[in-house]
Amino acid sequence: MITIPQFLDFPLDNNSKEIVTFFLRLLEQKNKSMFLHSQQVANYSVSIAAKMCLPLPDVSTIKTAALLHDIGHLATPNALMAKYPFFNVREKAAYRRHSVAGCSMLENIPEMDHVLKIILHHHETWDGKGFPNRLKGVNIPLGARIIAVADYYDMFLNPCTQNWKKTHEEAAQELRKYSGTRFDPEVVNAFFNVLTNSKNSTKKTANSKENILKDKSVDGYEYYSIK
Repeated sequence: MITIPQFLDFPLDNNSKEIVTFFLRLLEQKNKSMFLHSQQVANYSVSIAAKMCLPLPDVSTIKTAALLHDIGHLATPNALMAKYPFFNVREKAAYRRHSVAGCSMLENIPEMDHVLKIILHHHETWDGKGFPNRLKGVNIPLGARIIAVADYYDMFLNPCTQNWKKTHEEAAQELRKYSGTRFDPEVVNAFFNVLTNSKNSTKKTANSKENILKDKSVDGYEYYSIK
């Protein structure tokens, strides 16, 4: 088990909180695995952003975007999602529309303006071969680069289907393999620092899950258990 340190809940105005809650409830009703995946990605993304010493407002923005990064899948049939990653050409095109769809769902909501580009571009890759706009390098919003790493890593551990489920070590090896091609090397390095620190923290706590979950305040962080 790995524990990821995460800041306590960020203060949101009532409208923003209601919007995020509304979309997460819809996602939970449609696909509980996707709902859990979104929360895991938010945990990882916040930890990476904190490790990179980003300003608190930016960390908060990234957390909100991470929670909502897959809401475009509300328009994706579950039957199609269950086939991931084994798509034919038409199915692959339909799957790839989710980032644009998610952005479109939020584009007329003023409280969500700050997360639109992050959600739209979270499948862009460092080498410019991603989608939807084939952005490259630092032209990709930093929040999107962070979520891309967190999203890919969690797909091995808490996938929407069981096809790609691997160990932490295998997922980490994949990340190192794609550092500098699919992913921003700086973000990958920050994430490995997070994982290293979290493993060290785990060794200092009780081995039982119960004791880990009870440890709610260590150095200003709240601990979330990642299976």
